[in-house]
Amino acid sequence: MSLAAATAGFVPDRPDLGHHAEGLDLADPAFFADSLDPRAPRLLPPAAYRALAFAELEDDAVWTRSWLAIGLGAEIPAADDLLPFTAGHHGLHVQRTAEGGLVGRFNKAQHGGCRAVPLQCRTGTKTRCSFTACGYSRDGAVLPAGLEGPTPAMHQYLGLRPERLLPVAVRAWGPMVRINLDPEAAPPAAAPEGLVALAGETRRAEYAANWKLAAQALAEGDRFAQAPESLHLTGRLATGEAASLALHFPNLVLIEARGETCAVMLQPTALGQTLLRIGLLGPQGRATPDLEVSLLEASWDAWLAEIAARMAPAVAAQAALTRPDADEAVPTNAAGLWLQANLAARVRARPAATDTQPLYATAQGRGC
Repeated sequence: MSLAAATAGFVPDRPDLGHHAEGLDLADPAFFADSLDPRAPRLLPPAAYRALAFAELEDDAVWTRSWLAIGLGAEIPAADDLLPFTAGHHGLHVQRTAEGGLVGRFNKAQHGGCRAVPLQCRTGTKTRCSFTACGYSRDGAVLPAGLEGPTPAMHQYLGLRPERLLPVAVRAWGPMVRINLDPEAAPPAAAPEGLVALAGETRRAEYAANWKLAAQALAEGDRFAQAPESLHLTGRLATGEAASLALHFPNLVLIEARGETCAVMLQPTALGQTLLRIGLLGPQGRATPDLEVSLLEASWDAWLAEIAARMAPAVAAQAALTRPDADEAVPTNAAGLWLQANLAARVRARPAATDTQPLYATAQGRGC
């Protein structure tokens, strides 16, 4: 059955049937083998950057089994404020509690309330849905609470009984917020010490590159240390200034320079497109009410320019890998090699699929 015909009803990801595209078994260790040689590091085969089946494999092995960076705690300062984030194919949110803590949940609507998941939602592109932020649509901005608590705009996230929604593990990680779809997940590694948010917002930039290409481009540098979940590098900014970098698997890049740290959180919005949520961090002494707006804007401008410069090779690589005749080996950097090795390990380690029912689904042809 073609995808167009299948989308007359709900089309689940079926990991029990395997992940295949372009004549390849994408979960086979052989698919990764040639790209993990440290003597000649190179990108994965093109299907890893353009095939929906590989995005579904990543959903199964990475986005549902890892600690993901999704934003800053300062973005949701008040009780009932809500931060949306779509992890792979799953619509989630984090909300500030009345006691000041954080609670994470799956959204009430995972498929937007549509009678059938539209074709455009199953081709690997997040859509701009005016109805709700579901597992296939783009996330909106942070939703601040009203004077009387949650607002009507939060209904599609919370429903009428949010306490009945499937929970998500959430942790304040320094000034940042990280989540894991497994509510029983072990806590993430300790956060870097002494960092606070210099601004109570994140800014967004979107680039035409697969998230893996974006991560390795942002973390361009020379490897000097690693931990189980992070790689640490040294490098230079486009201006020539020295920088320290850290890539935290799978979607967080920290770039430290000029007494500041730029936190870049990656979120796939299409097979060949990545949204960057960007936060500006610094030592506690810098986060004062007297920090001039003009100085803060100058920092934002400098970091956004740095990110644009780093992302240019990723955009070019994506364009090359999208060509039908793309089959030559493309070199990668230290961050790319480390990222691919971790991805391959996650694919190998995921439990065998024994349940054919997707995590969230409705009967074919039914609404929510």
